Amino acid sequence: GEAPVLGGLAGGDEEDAGSQLLAVGAGGCFTATLGNRSTQARYYTSQADVTALLSRLASGGGGDEVALAAGGAADEAAEPRLPNAMERAQLLRIQSRLKRCLTPAFCLDYDGTLAPIVTNPAAARLPDGVAALLQQLSDRHPTAIVSGRAVEKLQAWVDVPGVYYAGSHGFEIRGPNGSQLNYTVAAQLLPEVRRALEVLHAKLAPIPGVQIEDNKFVASVHTRNVSAADLPAVDAVVNGLLEEQPLLTRTAGIHVIEVRPQIHWHKGKAMGWLIKCMCEMLGLPSGADSRKATAMPIFIGDDVSDEDAFAELRGGRGIPIVVRAEAPLRRSTAAELWLRDPQQVAEFLAMFLNS
Repeated sequence: GEAPVLGGLAGGDEEDAGSQLLAVGAGGCFTATLGNRSTQARYYTSQADVTALLSRLASGGGGDEVALAAGGAADEAAEPRLPNAMERAQLLRIQSRLKRCLTPAFCLDYDGTLAPIVTNPAAARLPDGVAALLQQLSDRHPTAIVSGRAVEKLQAWVDVPGVYYAGSHGFEIRGPNGSQLNYTVAAQLLPEVRRALEVLHAKLAPIPGVQIEDNKFVASVHTRNVSAADLPAVDAVVNGLLEEQPLLTRTAGIHVIEVRPQIHWHKGKAMGWLIKCMCEMLGLPSGADSRKATAMPIFIGDDVSDEDAFAELRGGRGIPIVVRAEAPLRRSTAAELWLRDPQQVAEFLAMFLNS
């Protein structure tokens, strides 16, 4: 017969998070992590569910099959979730906040925000009409793409003259066509990243499904197509690399492990520097205090790395918006609003063309 399900364990895939039920039969096993932090585990769970499961196992309940009570899931369902940015009440709130400054300044992630997530990372492209939308948006308001992708890729794929680009999670920043803005962070560590790419290519080649992407200052190891059984081997290779190259560090995103320079620089820092440069290029006040009344940052992103930017904008310093398939729990993100997918992101941005 069918195996009972374990409730309260959410699938590791973004689209299934918070809703997937896991079937576990006799002799089955699974890996899980507590909380909602980025991890290579296949599932996550809560402390309450772990306690309930261990208690049930200790009492011998379930025989060959175990059913975990879904009390933790019920508690989670009652928790407050973020409001959608397209709700009328939220649009009015955004409008009210924008009245306090001269212009919104958009900082937008690429994958999963402007372009849909695809199986082959090299095939991620903007949907029809989005480039034209970005052109119109950048004609009216300062607009930047802030992504883990290399700047050269972003420029080729977006191809909008008036847009700013912050690639490699902000390690390389370039201004719109015709500007002299060209800023690089940690250029002295670029040879370390080059060497890391060589090692990763050599040692991960035998593992099926691994895709390694050169994002200049970031070596991205895509694991979307790697089996659960092979993930520990990928993890071991990356950890072994970092033992040999202590000037680099690892960060994790949705189905990706990234190796990059170990310095205190991220999308949040890059966004702050971009807003300053945008104000200067527009001839507007750009000081740390004065630019609060000049440009209101609106950051939209979907991945773990975007949380650094969301955190920078909390407390009225901007409008952080996360992209998720369903409304996320408030405690799971530093964002204050959410949008459903790249299509809804485009609809939201289009509302600013007449403002």
